[in-house]
Amino acid sequence: MFQEYQTKCYLWCTINEPEVYVSGGYFQGMFPPGHKSKPDEASLVMKHLLEAHVRIYDNIKKISSSSSKHQIGIVKDIFQFEPYNPLNPLDHYLASILDNSMNSCILNFFKTGKYVWNMRGSQRLEYSNIKAINSNDFFGLNYYSHFHVKFQFNLKQPFKLVHQSNILMTDMSHPIYPEGIYRACMRVRNELGNIPIYITENGIADEADDRRHLYLRRYLYAISKAIKDGCDIRGYYYWSLLDNFEWAEGYDMKFGLYHVDLKTQKRILRDGSKYFR
Repeated sequence: MFQEYQTKCYLWCTINEPEVYVSGGYFQGMFPPGHKSKPDEASLVMKHLLEAHVRIYDNIKKISSSSSKHQIGIVKDIFQFEPYNPLNPLDHYLASILDNSMNSCILNFFKTGKYVWNMRGSQRLEYSNIKAINSNDFFGLNYYSHFHVKFQFNLKQPFKLVHQSNILMTDMSHPIYPEGIYRACMRVRNELGNIPIYITENGIADEADDRRHLYLRRYLYAISKAIKDGCDIRGYYYWSLLDNFEWAEGYDMKFGLYHVDLKTQKRILRDGSKYFR
């Protein structure tokens, strides 16, 4: 594919949201292969995905007709995991485990060349590849919201992801949390040496179209603040232009700037999207 389109495309993303695939396929069981609560499998799959990214980067650079023009990066979704009760050490502990498994271990791999999976209840896995440190010309950041982690007395499921009450939500049951995209940008900047960032996904599922304008205004303001505070943000891609098919929810979630009539395929610009102009 790269050889065919390298004269037309200069930004290339290798893998989209490796941790989402791992979580959905090996913890939640909603993505193929549909396994649940398999942390040892999850750690190995994550390692293979990260290794694949490094190999893809290396191979594209070798065959590129202009390696300085062709920019390559991974795409990482960052959801913050916060303790539900800031005074509960168990909430803190579980939130840190989830953050390490879904966020820190990946960022650290690209920072140090070392991948360490150390989730309680699974085997420790370590993998080193010094090439990982220089395997991103940019960082693709997907951001939507955050989770609160609450401890519960259940050996099979010791925590649950919850949200604070009285919070404005999207149709995906995610809180509207613009501060989070600022935090995510600053985290990538601080951990990966002010690498160029593209916001590769950010958007709201809003069938009633009564929150989209607010969402856009707040999140774009947070991004502008991150730029003022030193983040090298090169681009922003709203998710999505048209109502799309979500792997787990089908066509029920209406992310599109344009409404799509599935019977006639007619596209209509939503009122809430006009702010994006």
